[in-house]
Amino acid sequence: MDSEFGDPFENEVEEGGSFSFISSLNGTLCVVDCSEEMLVKDSETGVSRAVLALEAIKATYCNKLISGSLDHLGVILCGTDTKTNDYDGIHVLLPLDTPDKNCVEVLQKTSNEFTAGKFQFGRGQVYSPYHLLWTCNSIFTSCVKKLGTRLVMIFTNVSEPHNLDAKTRQLATTKARDMSELGITISIIPLPTLDGSQFDVEKFYSALVPDHEVTNPTNDIEDLSMRVHRRESKVRMTASINFVVNPELTIGVQCCNLFGEPAAKHINLCSKTNQPVVTVSSVVRETDRSVLLPHEVYKSCKFGSETVIFSKDDVEQMKVRSDKGIYLIGFRPAGDIKFHHVAGKSTFIRPSETVFNGSTDFFVALLTRLQAREKVGLVHCVPREGTPGYIGALIPQLEERDEDNEQIRPMGFHLIRLPFADDIRKLNYEPSIEPNPAQVDAAKSLILKLKAKQFSANLLDNPEVMQFNKTLEAIALEKDRIEETEDSTKPDVESMNKRAGKEMSKFNDVAFPAGYSIPDECKKPDYKRVITLVQNRNREGTLAKVSVADLKLYCQAPGVRLKVPSNAKKGDLVDAVKKFLG
Repeated sequence: MDSEFGDPFENEVEEGGSFSFISSLNGTLCVVDCSEEMLVKDSETGVSRAVLALEAIKATYCNKLISGSLDHLGVILCGTDTKTNDYDGIHVLLPLDTPDKNCVEVLQKTSNEFTAGKFQFGRGQVYSPYHLLWTCNSIFTSCVKKLGTRLVMIFTNVSEPHNLDAKTRQLATTKARDMSELGITISIIPLPTLDGSQFDVEKFYSALVPDHEVTNPTNDIEDLSMRVHRRESKVRMTASINFVVNPELTIGVQCCNLFGEPAAKHINLCSKTNQPVVTVSSVVRETDRSVLLPHEVYKSCKFGSETVIFSKDDVEQMKVRSDKGIYLIGFRPAGDIKFHHVAGKSTFIRPSETVFNGSTDFFVALLTRLQAREKVGLVHCVPREGTPGYIGALIPQLEERDEDNEQIRPMGFHLIRLPFADDIRKLNYEPSIEPNPAQVDAAKSLILKLKAKQFSANLLDNPEVMQFNKTLEAIALEKDRIEETEDSTKPDVESMNKRAGKEMSKFNDVAFPAGYSIPDECKKPDYKRVITLVQNRNREGTLAKVSVADLKLYCQAPGVRLKVPSNAKKGDLVDAVKKFLG
């Protein structure tokens, strides 16, 4: 797609009014409970819950480090003998900052010490949840970077902190409410208890997080790392905008990016000093070369025999067709929106109560009714001032959770940009050869035999991407060697022959009978023969006897790739090959 179909909500500065852009940086504080229950090793895995949490946090740090993310992460240990501030039992292991190699080393060292039974920070110290929340709030407040979202993740398997009195409970509840009003989200990640009982959120943590998500605890590091990734990344948003349903009803919504590449920042450096180069542009008068001020610059356009002059304000006003916002036009059946109607990546829309109270109730009602009636909404979206806007479709999506009650898909609308009529082109395909009924039946039998009962693309990892990520990880963490990746995409030939050996033989006999010859246009070029022929002829000094077709094929061979015109004569081809072979 062309760049004009990019995300209009990205890479913008903050504005006021009905539309505001939000910083794309996330700030996350990971709190690990170091109570006695968290440090006891599991009888089956031999890994304590604290080590499990630290490994999941380390995986998050590695992912951020490899991807070059500028998000801020921090780690706090609670229940320790040491203390970073004046509050007992609270130790800041890693300050809130961008991940680096030293952070990963500190987490690995702490994890190894916990595994070996060495606790340099102490263990089992009684701490106050109120002091813990106060520390988290102070860390976010003192952060010099502007964070779009702020999240506190608490890893624990203790349903209620020890020695918790009514006053401390009330103070912690009030502090959690104050943090929620400031935009700080608290999330509880429960871990398996020692006696195997269910983690009871209602004992204490439900007061801190009223809309908490009750999930099943897990002992698997990969599963826990995935949960941390979902909690940490699902709250990313890019902008807040008004959704105008009609002239008398307006609600607030947030724009989020579920997928997207980070914006690349290119910095020009001076070749002599290696310092950033500052570019300054000025408009000068043609007569005396004096610098013109911005209000002295005008634009013109010729209409007939007259030249019409426009100021900068005139040009900006001509671009404005309507106020910024999302305007509801009407509704259409969901089947009217085809796959080829998606002109660029979508923007995820969810409700926001920051501007208009009650936005969530109307948003949920509209989404559920559209989903029930299989309808989509048509809107006119003006992402910012000075843009003409575009016609888009609101695709409803209900919340979906897995068997562990972890959220897989959030609830909201996908805002997709619809193309104009001339943006859709009809492709003409050449007619292909139709298979006969016997070939179709043989193919069906083969597919049914090789079809997996429970297959998901998530079960297979791209080996090239995995190896690339491990290479980046080794470079970022300065490792001595790169770990090898197991290729899970290679077919199991022995198992395939055992399950569908007869069907494969039958399909080959029907599709490629005796005497079948592959058409010339389907044959792969024989580069090996041509390379050997050209090298031998060049050594013998009889390169001119090679045909033009073989010379052109040699120029296209891997490792040669000579750029020659398609209408090159034989003499030019011979000269190019001789020059290449020396």
